[in-house]
Amino acid sequence: MEKIYQEMRSMLNEQRELLIVGHEDPDCDCLGSMLGLYLAFNGEEKNWRMLRRDPVPSNLAYLPHLDKMIDPAELDIPGQAVLLLDCGEARRTGSWLADMLPGKKLYCIDHHISNAFQGDLALVEPEAAAASEIVAALALADGRKISDEAALCLYSGMAADTGCFRYNNTSPRSLALAAQLLPQINLETVRIQLFEDRSYANAKMIGVCFDHIQLECDGKLCYSYFSRADREPYQAGPGDCHNIVNYTLSLHGVKVGLIFEEYDDYVKMSFRCRSGYRVDRLAQHFQGGGHELASGCKLSGDLQAVMPMVLVETRKLFNEEASD
Repeated sequence: MEKIYQEMRSMLNEQRELLIVGHEDPDCDCLGSMLGLYLAFNGEEKNWRMLRRDPVPSNLAYLPHLDKMIDPAELDIPGQAVLLLDCGEARRTGSWLADMLPGKKLYCIDHHISNAFQGDLALVEPEAAAASEIVAALALADGRKISDEAALCLYSGMAADTGCFRYNNTSPRSLALAAQLLPQINLETVRIQLFEDRSYANAKMIGVCFDHIQLECDGKLCYSYFSRADREPYQAGPGDCHNIVNYTLSLHGVKVGLIFEEYDDYVKMSFRCRSGYRVDRLAQHFQGGGHELASGCKLSGDLQAVMPMVLVETRKLFNEEASD
């Protein structure tokens, strides 16, 4: 791993016109690691670009320099290389990236266990709590001074992906790195924006989640859904539904929780589980990905077509448990 760290640091120090790309529907770790990397490694001086097509969730508008992220259609340089950040496959960024890849080096920094990267150089640490943790480790190992703005981005990414350092992915390293960044940030801002601030639409969708909630498999499986009709009165988009799936695990005895979100031509699914289960495998079955305990995917179709199919596969998690 040390050798890969050295190779990645060398690339980041030398590469010009790097195109930094995160996954679709970006969350705090995706955005925080992109911004933190750009700031810590002086991306502006090297003519780097951060590309983002999907909107930023409203509660993450506090992250600095979001205005430096551009839509792929606005790209003003050819780019010499592409770095996938917080994801391991081009398809996880959206369909637009494939046309940009020919003739370019392809790199990856990621922490998802489902990573299936194929390219020139990858730094993949499934044991890392967040992509932001890896970026912070890279920058500090390179002897770089992390600015207050970069610290805010990287700390936010780590705090978000660890549930404010409560989840099982929290490690001594993630706590040590967070401790180094902590003096440079306003902790109240991070706490409020990540864990206390919510839109009106988000509050309404939490209510819908509990209205639709279902239990199966002796109370170990909990799921809910948002139809297009549920979202329309509140104009609730993906950002307003983010992380509501966590409520499905709050019911006593639940081991696996799912949320289905119906959009115009696809259904987005979020999976969560307790230790001893593997929802990353469930996500991969449907061409998605993520972590052992938190994953997701998208499927073409509507709720009537997608929900029964996914629930059939989900129930198998408990059938396997019964046969062990």
